Amino acid sequence: MILQEMSMQIKFLAREGVKKADIARRLGISRQTVYNHLTPLPPFPQPRKKRGSKLDTFKAYIRHRLESFDLPASVLHRELVEKGYQGGLTILRTFVRPLKAEFTRRVTERFETRPGQQAQLDWGECGQIEVGGQRKTLYVFVLVLGYSRMLYAQFTPSTKLPVLLRCLQQGLAVLGMPREILVDNMKQAVDQHDVHTGVVRWNATFLAFAQHYGFLPVACPPYWPRVKGKVERGVGYIKSSFLEGRTFTDLADLNHQLQVWLDTVANVRIHGTTGARPVDRFAQEQIHLSPLAALPALDVRPLEHRQVSADCHIHYQGVPYSVDPKAVGQTVSVRIDEERIGAPFAVYLDGRCVAQHHRRPSGHERVTLPEHQAAIRRLTRSSDGGGGARRRKTPRFTQQPDADFVQTLLPRLAPSVQQASLTSYEGLTQEICR
Repeated sequence: MILQEMSMQIKFLAREGVKKADIARRLGISRQTVYNHLTPLPPFPQPRKKRGSKLDTFKAYIRHRLESFDLPASVLHRELVEKGYQGGLTILRTFVRPLKAEFTRRVTERFETRPGQQAQLDWGECGQIEVGGQRKTLYVFVLVLGYSRMLYAQFTPSTKLPVLLRCLQQGLAVLGMPREILVDNMKQAVDQHDVHTGVVRWNATFLAFAQHYGFLPVACPPYWPRVKGKVERGVGYIKSSFLEGRTFTDLADLNHQLQVWLDTVANVRIHGTTGARPVDRFAQEQIHLSPLAALPALDVRPLEHRQVSADCHIHYQGVPYSVDPKAVGQTVSVRIDEERIGAPFAVYLDGRCVAQHHRRPSGHERVTLPEHQAAIRRLTRSSDGGGGARRRKTPRFTQQPDADFVQTLLPRLAPSVQQASLTSYEGLTQEICR
């Protein structure tokens, strides 16, 4: 079974007007295979081979697996045992050794690309570096054009997807846009690559990036390191010839030195494989590359959402940051340029910038911009009339008695008084005085 990438290349070249025989020769496959993928035909029955050894029954399977993947003999042996193979590992190694040499040569030749056809990208781990007071792993992003071997590189303290897209965007702005980009099966770009079928499930964000800029993403087949040998050699070249023994102050200084080195050393040397300077071959390749400036820019900064609290602040990475008081109670979007401490980031509400800050370390005290503090103070003063907290006064009012209560209930509640004449009161007084 042929890999999905190979099938895509066959159809892509056919659409470009390349003859079927030239496609077969260029990709190192038979013309019948090209015909089968351009015009699917029912499979032809294969004649039954005469059994000569325990391995004969499995030779077709071995060839198929080695055409797609550079599998060790021990891995093939385990697969064959599951299929009923009863032979030993030695006879398998003897059969596999020349096949692997042949297929490796064919794959190496197959991926010698035409001008503007392909670029390869990869990461390289380079040790530890201090960034913003923290020790982090240092990585180098490398992008190389397949035909000219022109290099673009950048050191970063992270390999996350937003960092990958930003580095790729900057690299394509410098080198230009090829027709396809070959990537390793890195988790930032590939969600799943089926070893048996060759089916690739791309990361949705990476695939959207590729569709926006119009290049064809191609995943490197597993166990085939030679397929992306150009970029792997570029990573090793930067580590040994640039970074080894290098002295620098910070990440920005290191990247500045790297760009100078690329312009004055790496891209003007005589390349060991091509026998020419990359910058000279790049002059031939450049006319086949699309300029990135001709395409609409894509914002690749990571986007997060936050709720603005009543005190006009949002919490981001463990630190409260102020925003425009008009955004209180609403959901805002945070876009950060870089993950390092001190990196700028902006806060947006419905596409309008409501704050611009620089990232502080987690646990830092509240960050309130002067313009936000002034706006908060103005709103506070306008709400209290300019004289501080408003005093509460007791309202004055008059209550009228209820007519029913006065006429009906009040007489019933009043105590009864006995009435007597004045003469009786005078007689009572005289008796008391005696």
